[in-house]
Amino acid sequence: MPRIAIWAADNQLRLIERALAEGPSENRLEAVIVGCEDQQAADSLAETLGAGSATNDVREVLQSAADLVWLAAPRTLDTDTRSMVRGANMPVATSAPPPAALPDLLSEPDGGMPALFIPLMRSGEAFRSASTALENFGDVHCIHVSSTAGDHQTSRSALALDAFDLVTHIMGTPDEIWAAHAGSLPVSPDPTVERSGHLTAAMRFGTERAASITVSDGGGTWIRRIVILGEGGRIIVTDEGVSWTDPDGKAQEAPPTEGQANAGELAGWHLRRIAAGGDTPTISLNAAIVLESARLSCLTRQVEDPQHVRNMLGRG
Repeated sequence: MPRIAIWAADNQLRLIERALAEGPSENRLEAVIVGCEDQQAADSLAETLGAGSATNDVREVLQSAADLVWLAAPRTLDTDTRSMVRGANMPVATSAPPPAALPDLLSEPDGGMPALFIPLMRSGEAFRSASTALENFGDVHCIHVSSTAGDHQTSRSALALDAFDLVTHIMGTPDEIWAAHAGSLPVSPDPTVERSGHLTAAMRFGTERAASITVSDGGGTWIRRIVILGEGGRIIVTDEGVSWTDPDGKAQEAPPTEGQANAGELAGWHLRRIAAGGDTPTISLNAAIVLESARLSCLTRQVEDPQHVRNMLGRG
């Protein structure tokens, strides 16, 4: 059984329980240490999860005798933690982007993302199956990504980064993006401030292609859905599987998928795969730049040009 060290928020018990229960019983993850900023919460999590020890120091998690580390809690990858991740002697996965300005992150050798981002839609079983279908689909004209979750599962920033990673993987970098934040708390000009709520964005690629996303950490439960439109008709991808309908309304054969329905199962699948040495894609620079462009658009209430942002960052 792969041994895992976990750093979590105090409201993530159910998420972690489902991750540890995912997969065949002989190959499930075994928590050896659980950490949380509050020691009492760490003790409670460790006792419930059957972990051998608890801590309120993320350094102990990253230096533990485990096969891999999962940084599940949002806002964990600050400057000091990123440095410790680079020195870790086992794989480290994270479920949240680093809480830092993009120019600061890009000054670091790995773009400020030394950990593997999970659960990345692009590296899951469902999208791998969809990629096979896309080989015979023809040109893609339009994509919509909808991702909602509860704040105990992930952050809005994580959902947005995942969505933009998928869009830019299929479509490239947009010529223009317009984005808007919705919710009770206004968007902050400080890029290190995490905002809960909802984000919607529309993107234009030339004159014949478009994409949009809607993400929210206020959805309560985990649902990711991708609609791909183009020459081949319509492909719908969720974490549970793939369906393909051609322009005449006929169902086309799509590769079967044994998907996962919730955030915990998805995290467990990705973590077991990492522990086994499986290949895991990294977040692209294009995705990070488009996410930054969306943040700026929320502030300016104007259309933004990702190429302009790229030039400002010295990556033109």
